Amino acid sequence: MSNIALFVKDFEKGTELSDHLTAIDVKVAFAESIYDLPDQCQIGIIDLDDEKFGNVHFISELNSQTKMPILGYMEKMHKNSLDKLKAAGCDLVLSKASIVKNIQSLVKEILK
Repeated sequence: MSNIALFVKDFEKGTELSDHLTAIDVKVAFAESIYDLPDQCQIGIIDLDDEKFGNVHFISELNSQTKMPILGYMEKMHKNSLDKLKAAGCDLVLSKASIVKNIQSLVKEILK
């Protein structure tokens, strides 16, 4: 079973993501920091609208410490922000609506 860390404080969105992921036999852990990750974590999913997680420093540190794929989502996409987040190590940035709709197929593709 694969482990995925959710860096999401929005309870409703976290529950939605967790439900979709457990439906495809993925173990989900809600993480509060980089040092709070489950063993052998394969993917990190980040709410980029959250001040604590959605910043270049956090993503850069997570990327350098774990080397796992990082998926992010945000309400409104801004090119300037996207470029900085991707440069820091965010592999894919999706809209908030798209992440829930596509999370199962994205995770299956990444875990191949």
